Amino acid sequence: MKGRMGMLLLWGLVSILVIVIIYLICPGGPAWSNYLADVESSFQQETDSSHSAIITEEAVAKLPQPLRKYLKKNGYIGQPMMRNMFIQFENTKFRMSADKDPIQIDFCQVNFVHRPDRYAFLKARMYGLPVHVRDSVKDGRGAMIGVIAKHFELFHSTGPEMDQGQLITALADAVFMPSLFLQEYIEWRMIDQHTVEGRIAWNGVSAKGQFHFDESGDIVRFDTEDRYMDENGKKTSLVPWFVLYENYQTDGNYRRPGCVSVNWRLPRGIDNYFVSDRIKIDYSIESLENPKGAGAKVSLNRVS
Repeated sequence: MKGRMGMLLLWGLVSILVIVIIYLICPGGPAWSNYLADVESSFQQETDSSHSAIITEEAVAKLPQPLRKYLKKNGYIGQPMMRNMFIQFENTKFRMSADKDPIQIDFCQVNFVHRPDRYAFLKARMYGLPVHVRDSVKDGRGAMIGVIAKHFELFHSTGPEMDQGQLITALADAVFMPSLFLQEYIEWRMIDQHTVEGRIAWNGVSAKGQFHFDESGDIVRFDTEDRYMDENGKKTSLVPWFVLYENYQTDGNYRRPGCVSVNWRLPRGIDNYFVSDRIKIDYSIESLENPKGAGAKVSLNRVS
């Protein structure tokens, strides 16, 4: 009798373990559900006014000359004004902090134009357990939330510093979604023939950064002094931040960077903490659940 009870108990424990493993392995979880809800709220806020708009020579006439050249060279003139983008960064390596080795991650994000909302989602593993990070700015309010094993919070960062940092990141992403360059909430200032400064402002939050152009007219770098480094929710500090855009490639109607790397300039040296050399973009999708739209081939399986 005792042997049978012991066997039943063992089978019970094994069953529970199997259920836990399946739960951890399967896509989804509260972080992903909350991410989808946030993104959907911005889809609901989109207006119909830009659905048929075209990026014309007249539309870009007031932009600084380097930006006009960038848009024309890379195929954006005469194309629809993208309302949003779903971007997947594949073959991506990410470093949690400067003293850590880089790890392989899955990373995607959705950016909007009607207001500079941006929602990024990172999936990785730590100690064999899934780690999910939501990194976002919604209507000018930024947040970075990380959980492990789908339920246990690692950090939850919000506040003015996060608002500013996430907003300037949305500006840097305009390299991949240039209709953002044409929005009234961004002001431009020519620094020299190879440098343009943009100031983005939304809902009481503002920040500025500089786009750098090479001799051919491609944007190769973005720099800002207005981004706060968050140390896993413990503290924040202003640290020079820059993005490098390399290996431009033709993708359908457009030329875009094929490789991006994101960096902090620390007192002890450069912390190159994010690198991806396989980038896929879909423009003007209707939603993540039902993408539709021109050329939309959104795949969420790997990021959920």
